[in-house]
Amino acid sequence: MNKKANTLLFILGGTVVNVILAILFIGLALYGVSLLVPYFGNSVGTIVPFAFVAGIVLAMFAYQRLTRWVIERFHLSDKMEPLFSNPRKRKPNLD
Repeated sequence: MNKKANTLLFILGGTVVNVILAILFIGLALYGVSLLVPYFGNSVGTIVPFAFVAGIVLAMFAYQRLTRWVIERFHLSDKMEPLFSNPRKRKPNLD
C-alpha cells in the first residue's frame, strides 16, 4: 500500500477510536453529574450541557495524545503522508 492509503486507513481507524473515546468520556461526565443529584436536586440539569462539552474536549485531548503516541511507538511517520505541512520544516526551493 502507498502512503496515501495508509494515511486514509489511519484516519478512518482514528475516527472510530475518537468516537468511542467521546462516548466514554461523555458517559463518565454524565455519570459524575448524576452523582450530584442528591445534593443539588433538579438544578443539576443546567450542568448537563457543560458535562457533555467537557466529555468531548477530554476525548479530543486523549485522541491527540493517543495518536501522537501510536505514531511514535510504531514509527508510522515515514509510512504515512503528512496531513499538514509545517512552514518551518518546508524544504527550500533550489531552482
